[in-house]
Amino acid sequence: MRKKLKLFYYKLYKYFGNKHIYCNDIAIREARLRGVTVGTNCRFFCTNFSSEEYLIKIGNHVTVTNGVQFITHDGGAWVLRGLDEKYKYTNIIGKIEVGNNVFIGMNSIILPGIKIGDNCIVAAGSIVTKSIPPNSIVGGNPAKLICKLDDYITKNKHTLIDTKQYTESEKKAFILNNLDKLVLKAK
Repeated sequence: MRKKLKLFYYKLYKYFGNKHIYCNDIAIREARLRGVTVGTNCRFFCTNFSSEEYLIKIGNHVTVTNGVQFITHDGGAWVLRGLDEKYKYTNIIGKIEVGNNVFIGMNSIILPGIKIGDNCIVAAGSIVTKSIPPNSIVGGNPAKLICKLDDYITKNKHTLIDTKQYTESEKKAFILNNLDKLVLKAK
């Protein structure tokens, strides 16, 4: 009963409370209460986990952004159940493992049976249908290798700007004063 009350409180806070505190604290507590294994120093901006949350393991220093969905079962098994009596109770289920130091971009979908290696970036809107080796950047539908982490660093080295030490107003001033250093992507 206490667990259900806590989950109810977290859901209320998610919608009516401080969004910054929710993503950095309460969302992780909610995920753990629901059975997700979560490492340290993580940031969750959502809690869209499948019905088998206990099959999801997330490492240390992982960011899960808005709209990310972890799916631990394949709903397509529903069709099999209608084909033949022998499939009446059939399910396709798989665990999901996310390594350390991973960023999962907005509205990505992680399918059952996936392992995301350490030091990976999943681009926004990706549908991850296959496991991702360590030190990889993937994106698309289905997600494919874009480049390795070293290539990503080399490609973006001249556009990296240090803003994490600033307050929000200091950051804004710094960015506006350095717009010429920000890179626009060619169309």
